[in-house]
Order: sequence, then C-alpha cells, then structure tokens
Amino acid sequence: MAQRKTPASADGQGIRQGLRLASGLVLLAFAFSHFLNHMLGIWSLEAMEAGRLVFIALWRSPPGEILLLSALLVHVALALWKTARRRSLRLPPWQWAQLLLGLAIPFLLIPHAIGTAGLAHRFGYEDSYRNVLSVLWPGLVFNQTLLMLLVWLHGMIGLHFWLRPKPGYGPFKPVLFAVALLVPVLASWGWIDAARRLRLTENPPFPLTPEMAVWSDPLIAALRNGFYALVAMALVAIAVRALLRRPRKTIEITYPGDRLVRVAPGPTLLEISKMNGIPHADVCGGRARCSTCRTRILDGLDTLPAPSATEAKVLARISAGEDIRLACQVRPQAPLKVQPLVPASGAARVAGSDGDAYHWGVEQPAAILFVDLRNFTGLAEHRLSYDVVFLLNRYLGETAKAVEACGGYVDKFIGDGVMAIFGMKDGLQAGCRNALAATNAIAETMERLNVELGPQLNAPLRVGMGLHAGAVILGRIGAVSGNGASARITALGDVVNIASRLETATKELGHSLVVSSAVLEAAGYTCNIAGKTEIAVRGRREPLDVFALDPPACLVDTLTGHSSPPA
Repeated sequence: MAQRKTPASADGQGIRQGLRLASGLVLLAFAFSHFLNHMLGIWSLEAMEAGRLVFIALWRSPPGEILLLSALLVHVALALWKTARRRSLRLPPWQWAQLLLGLAIPFLLIPHAIGTAGLAHRFGYEDSYRNVLSVLWPGLVFNQTLLMLLVWLHGMIGLHFWLRPKPGYGPFKPVLFAVALLVPVLASWGWIDAARRLRLTENPPFPLTPEMAVWSDPLIAALRNGFYALVAMALVAIAVRALLRRPRKTIEITYPGDRLVRVAPGPTLLEISKMNGIPHADVCGGRARCSTCRTRILDGLDTLPAPSATEAKVLARISAGEDIRLACQVRPQAPLKVQPLVPASGAARVAGSDGDAYHWGVEQPAAILFVDLRNFTGLAEHRLSYDVVFLLNRYLGETAKAVEACGGYVDKFIGDGVMAIFGMKDGLQAGCRNALAATNAIAETMERLNVELGPQLNAPLRVGMGLHAGAVILGRIGAVSGNGASARITALGDVVNIASRLETATKELGHSLVVSSAVLEAAGYTCNIAGKTEIAVRGRREPLDVFALDPPACLVDTLTGHSSPPA
C-alpha cells in the first residue's frame, strides 16, 4: 500500500530538540566557566577574584544575563514539557539518571542563585569570593559540593549522548572522560581550599544582613515550591493521560513472530515497544539523531502521516524506501504490522561503554586511495607458491606501513591491491594532504623493494595509484552478525568507485598516480597544469578533472606558498 500523502506537520519536535540542545550547551558553558574560576582558588583568593571579574563581565553583562536566563527558562520548560508528554516512564538507566539529576538541581541551585546574583541586584550586595566563601564555609560545604556534582553530571550525560553518534567522538572519549572527571575535582579543591585559608587567616564577619534573609528566604521557598509544583503537574499529566487511554479504543501492533500488542493511540512506536518489553534499538534515545530505530511498515502504511522534516532528513540520509519509518517519530492511530530492522542486541553493545558510531555507519568526507601492483601475473609466473606469497606479503606489508605512517587507515587488501582511507579523524584537508604524502612514501617504498629484491625480479615492481575525495559512508560491514567482521571499518559510496576508476586510469595515462582536482583543492595544493586532463567516469554526465603524476610530484602549497613534494 502506498503511504497516504498528507502534508508534513510543522516540525515542532525538531525545533524543540534544537532549542533544548542549544540551551543546554549555554548552561554547560556557564557552569564550565564558573568551575574554571573556582579552580583558581588552588593558587590564591586573589586569583579567584581576578577571574571573577572576567566571569562577571561575560555573564553579568546585559547580553550575557539575557542569554543565560533565556537558556535556563527554555531548558527547564522543554524538559518539563517532554516529561509531561511521556506515555511511559520505562526509560533506560541513563535517561532516568539525567531526569532525576535535573529534578534535584533546582533544590540546591535556587538558594545559591538568590544568595549571590539575587542579593547583588536587590541590595547591591557584592557577591565576591571573599563574601560568598564566608557564607559557604563550613556549614554549606556539602550543599555546594553536591550542587556542583549534580550540575556537572547532568551536563556530561547530555553531552555524551549528544556526541555518541558522531564519528570523531570515540577515539577522544578517554581523554574527554578524564577532563570531565578532573573539572569538578579541581573546582571543589579550589574553592574549598580558598575558603579554609580565608577562615584561618582573616576570619571575616558574616556578610549577610537580617534584611537580606527576610527578603531571600521567602523567595527561595516560593521558587522551590513553584518548580516542584510544575514537576507535579507534569506527573499528573502522565497519570491523567494513562487513565484517559483506558476507556478509549485500542489498536493492534503486530511484531515479528506474530507477537501482538494492544495499545491506545498516542505513544510513538518506539514507546509502544518499550512499554511492552519488546527490544527495539535506539542509540540516540529516541531523538531522531540516528536511524537505529528504523522499522519497515509491513501493513498499515497508508494510515500514517507523511514524515516530518526531521524524520525525512534522517530517512533520506540512509536512502530509505517509502515503507521505512523511524519508530521514535511514528505515532500509530490504526493497526500496524511492523518489522524493526536493526537488532536491539547490537544496539545494546553500541549503547554501552564502547559507543562505536561506525557500527551503524556514518557519513563524512574522506580521501580514498587505491594502490595496485602492475603486472603481478607476469611477476608470479614460473615462481613457486612460497615465493609468490613472500613477494606479495613484502609489497602489501610495506605499502600498509607507508599508509599508516602517513595517518591513513588500511580498509582492505584486494588481491595485489590496497584500499586506504584518509581523514577519518583529522578532517578532509589533513586527510587529503596525508594521502598525497602517502603516495610519495609508497613510491619510495617501491624503490627500496626493487633494490632489495632486484636479483629476484624479472622486472621492477611498479604500482598504479588512484586518489579521490568527498563524502563517503564509513561502517563496520557485517558487524551485526558477530562473526568477527567487525574488526575493520570500510568505506562505501561513489567516491570509492571513482578512486578505483582513477587507479585503472594510470594504465591509460602512463603515470603512476592519477589524482582528482578535488583532492588538490581540499589539500590546499596546486599542480603544474601540464599534468591536467579529463577522464570519463561511469554514472557521471561531466568528465572528471584529474592530474596524472609520478610521485614524488612537486606541488605548490597554497597555505604556505612553498613548492615541494607533500611530506
């Protein structure tokens, strides 16, 4: 059945998610800069006060206050809105942790905010470190330390699950984890040590007046009560919605194995799966930031509205057919027969501590290099099998070393050929520059092997290399099967096919390297125009501009102005 063509609804969820992320990043930036200020207490109270002047100039300025207050109100409002709209409280542990931390923070944050910025605005109170530390130490040390931990942990959970699907996150995660651990430790060390020194050396008088307490205490209680009243309203909304669903008609959702569940319309398909204990992959937590909850609609597709802009964007990136939908975005209103496409067991592994985004596939720019040994059939003719394997292993091993020494990743060996990926971690420009350096290194490697193996060869070893760059899909093909295929990352897409075509073109053009102009432009190099030509590529209307070279080719580095082979 064809999907019913209804106009896509306004993508309110995408806007809310963007606002929640942006407001969360603003609040995290505020907390981080505040913690950095606290760390200065390790050196001296004077260093803290000097840092406070910078902090105040940034966050107490009119633009800073407007940005901070707006971010706080938006973040809290959207969090309560999302909580109130939940159809189920069956959440993964990390979502429960983030939710409970978010609910606990205002209890401690409201007194701190009113006792510093609030008193400063109302009474002209100078909330300097000297005054604030006199209030906090020693009676409120536990409250302040706990507040810092709650805020930081809440922010780090959100940051981790935002970054987790991104391809460059995994390699840097141990370093980022160490930084995330050190920040609250050093911040607590800084302010506590400064407070102790202040009490021992000066023991300043308590800076707050009874008038301040008369004003601030009722305000703190009112704000606390107001916030938790809103939380209670959100929980009541969930309960009322659950009660209202009971007398309404139910719909049937049929899962693989003819497993049938009956639910009232309203929840998303992903929520329905979780409510009924049916495993369903969702690496991003149902935020439409990945495609792991994608589901084939076997029956009832015509009852679903068209995808929203957010869902359509994700589906387009995976070239999904019309019968594929994201379970986190679909709210069934009529019976459906569905088939989740990503095994939940595989998603659980990715959702764990290792968090490998390549398990599901990511799209990013990269440079692809193909290397092929010329006339290997002639070299292998009349040789013993041992000699053939030895010769091939020497060539492949040295080529792989050259690739890896230049920052590349060996995708696979294809007979007597090598496919390598550059720029997976360091970006397209660095990847293209490293790939060009690798072609020089491979050419030098061939010269050394020809000297080493000269007496054993009928003819010198020669290679052809093709190099192209652009957007590719990187993934661990076969990783879901658990048969060991997950060990390597491979690249897919048009860029790979073109790079292979350029390697073949080295025979036609009589040079050992054919590199596309896209690589040179991305790398920041220019080349002698005499080597420029065009070749036809299957599937492309226009010919491709390429340069036929013999490494080490002399290129002009437009970033530095130097003319030399890429190193």
